[in-house]
Amino acid sequence: MRRLLLLIVCLDFLVPAFADNARKAELRNQKKAQSDYTTAMEFVRDGDLSKAKDLLDEAVKLDPRNVSALTARELLRQHDVQQKVSQANWELGLNQRDKAIAGFEQALRLDPENPTAQEGLRTAMAQSSRTDSGPAPLLYRDADEIHIEPSDQKHDFHFRGDSRGLIQQLWNSYEVRPLIDSSVTSKQVRFDLEGADFATAVTIASQMTKTFYVAISKNQALIVGDTPENRKNFERLALRTFYFGEASTQQEINDTVTMLRQVFEFKYVQPASGKNQVTVRAPMSILEPATRILDDLFSGKPQVMLELNVFEVEQTLARDIGIGVPTQFTLFNVNTEAQKLLNSGNQNLINQLISSGAINQAGSSSIAALLAGLAAGGQNSILSQPIATFGGGLTKSGVIVPGTTFHSSLNQSSLQSLEHVMLRVAQNDPATFRNGTRYPVLNASFAPIFNNPAISSVLANQSFAAPFPSFSYEDLGLTLKATPTVHGREYVSLKLEFQLRGLGATQLNGVPVITNREYNGTIGIPLGETAVLAGMVTKSEQLTLQGLPGISRLPILGGATSVNNKQTDQAELFMTIRPYLVRDSTHNPNAGTAFVPPPSE
Repeated sequence: MRRLLLLIVCLDFLVPAFADNARKAELRNQKKAQSDYTTAMEFVRDGDLSKAKDLLDEAVKLDPRNVSALTARELLRQHDVQQKVSQANWELGLNQRDKAIAGFEQALRLDPENPTAQEGLRTAMAQSSRTDSGPAPLLYRDADEIHIEPSDQKHDFHFRGDSRGLIQQLWNSYEVRPLIDSSVTSKQVRFDLEGADFATAVTIASQMTKTFYVAISKNQALIVGDTPENRKNFERLALRTFYFGEASTQQEINDTVTMLRQVFEFKYVQPASGKNQVTVRAPMSILEPATRILDDLFSGKPQVMLELNVFEVEQTLARDIGIGVPTQFTLFNVNTEAQKLLNSGNQNLINQLISSGAINQAGSSSIAALLAGLAAGGQNSILSQPIATFGGGLTKSGVIVPGTTFHSSLNQSSLQSLEHVMLRVAQNDPATFRNGTRYPVLNASFAPIFNNPAISSVLANQSFAAPFPSFSYEDLGLTLKATPTVHGREYVSLKLEFQLRGLGATQLNGVPVITNREYNGTIGIPLGETAVLAGMVTKSEQLTLQGLPGISRLPILGGATSVNNKQTDQAELFMTIRPYLVRDSTHNPNAGTAFVPPPSE
């Protein structure tokens, strides 16, 4: 029992000691992690990102709860991912697909959930697969079709008689049993043909007898008269289902259905709800050309990479230098101004002093107060300013002497910016690039025009909240819209819509005036060459001379007695574009001529 009590007492002493040591170790790790984080930030500022990453990894290991280190490490990781994705996109634009795939894979190893890297890898691998194995054909599935299997022997025919008898003899010769419909008219024919195979003999006989056949089995056919009604009722239609890629939009599928119905006049066109597939029933002779057209449309439109550079340089200068001598003088009569001062301001001042009880005729203090009030009232008069007098008596006049100012100021600013953008776009799809700001314009605001008890109560307790005013936003800056059309492998035409908008210097009813410059046109550029889209130079200069007439234009005296103000504003905008062919158009001349199995379900 004593040993047990001794063990419990020892444990009571050891547990706090272990806890204290663990706490001290945790504090040391936190301090070391914070020190590593601070050092890593210094490496980041110096541009040494590799050392910064190592230190941040060590800081996170020491203190997994250090939010600053965790955030900085994640930012560096995303920076690496973005750099690798940008480099891979650049290599993909130069048709270096293997390097682009490797770059996207490296980015995904750093961030497996990055959507940009995932999409870029899919695009690069699809282009690589298309380049290696050729364009993928349009997938479709046909319903089972019955075909006649006649004999391969060739026969000679010398027939004189009824058309129904000719049909019976001809089909029996090729080991196929004909079923002649009642719509076949009976007439006398003469049929001479030597060494004819089945296709040649049936084609000529059908034209002579005005009939066509419908296969019932491999050795049996129904022969009917060639009339529109029989064509509608008996002509065999092929059933084909087209499977479109996952990248196809619902609008593209709807446009395809409209084309099949209007251009090819297909009566049965059924799109599958929620799936990228369309089922068509039509004669095989028309279905094959439709299949080739759809294959050209969906096997992949050509794509180009547009390299856009926007250079902007703006310089402003405002200079104000010189001596501003007075150019305006006020001339007045001294006696008249003094009388005005006594008759107007002082009488009012005296009345105010009497009404306040400040004036007492027997008190010298009251007179002193009156004089002080007169002096104070005269500070705002014309006599309080520096004047020069001339003349005498009633004609004594004065002139106000304005002050002389010295101007010496210079305000100069310079702005240089470069925008480098890579836009990837398919043929006939517009690509839009915007660079600027969205400026809010106030449309309407709220102001109560009626005051009722409810409004008064909320105003009194300061709980009134005015509704948010109505705004509309205007896009200011540069907007470029380019729609490419690829011609072969060496030339591309671009339909351009260029717009440059900014705030004007004036306003109309409190609404700023928007300046606008636009260009719409089409240009042709060889692939890989650079074209100048816009080179706009705006230059304004304003000179102001302030001084005495005549004297201010003298060589030396004018510079000493005048103020020169100069304001210049020079802006230049330069835009270039260079197209690269990323993916060529694909055309499969054999589309629709062979059966393609449907995708596995």
